[in-house]
Amino acid sequence: MLLEIIAANLEDVKDINRMDVDRIELCGEMDKDGLTPERGLIRDAVSESKIPVNVMIRPHDDSFSYTEDEITQMITDIEYVRSMGANGIVIGVITRDRVVDTTSLERLIEAAENMEITFHKAFDEIEDQVDALKTLGRYPQIKTVLTSGGPGSSADNIEQLKKLINLGGKLDIAIMPGGGINLGNVPEIFEKTAPEAIHFGTGVREDGTFESRISPDKIEQLRQIIQG
Repeated sequence: MLLEIIAANLEDVKDINRMDVDRIELCGEMDKDGLTPERGLIRDAVSESKIPVNVMIRPHDDSFSYTEDEITQMITDIEYVRSMGANGIVIGVITRDRVVDTTSLERLIEAAENMEITFHKAFDEIEDQVDALKTLGRYPQIKTVLTSGGPGSSADNIEQLKKLINLGGKLDIAIMPGGGINLGNVPEIFEKTAPEAIHFGTGVREDGTFESRISPDKIEQLRQIIQG
């Protein structure tokens, strides 16, 4: 079971490295649900962390559809992240019709070279998630899909998550539930879906907001839950 935690600043990165966590998703501007971090934070986080860091590449929060200039900027950001030695990137591109934007996705994958790729919760805006997952399965660089299984929280979409996890296993993609997960609902999500990975944001924070620090006690409780 891979446990991924969002880090929004360098203090988070340092805290997570003192905890039993497997991977960091590094994001900027969590008030906008996570954008591309500033370059100084990317550099310092990758240098500081002894556990893998995957960096969010998202230029704005207007939509998950991007102009040519925005895709060019994302490619430049990916090249910088790669040059810093990060483990991977977190991306998501869809068309106005809410299907995977394979043209843009292939350009971003090419820029990532050998880095791991997570397709993020842009996936939750896609109506036919099964077809979308089959599309993503054509790209071996995409190792993980972060999803709530649709609108709402992961706890609202357990049956869909089960379906996606089953298909993901056949496609060699880890479906990573994320969104609205906390210590109260994670036992049911874990028991009913048996995911390979799970993702936490505010659910492991001291007061449930990104303004507070990550709680080592909550991380310890979480590990006890998911390890049985």
